[in-house]
Amino acid sequence: METEKENVSRNAKEDATRFRDYAAECRRLAERASEKDRKVLMEIADAWIACAEEAERKQNRRKDS
Repeated sequence: METEKENVSRNAKEDATRFRDYAAECRRLAERASEKDRKVLMEIADAWIACAEEAERKQNRRKDS
């Protein structure tokens, strides 16, 4: 049976993966968007990457404790 700590760690890893997928989708959409929309989509992609990195930091902190 999975402990609460293992469950939280797994969820954080899944969150990070999902956030990176969202960023990739923004980048794909940006390839076909107008220049104005492309800029916004790339900013959103950067924000999703920041969320993924934060989820990974949280996962590592929990792993270390």
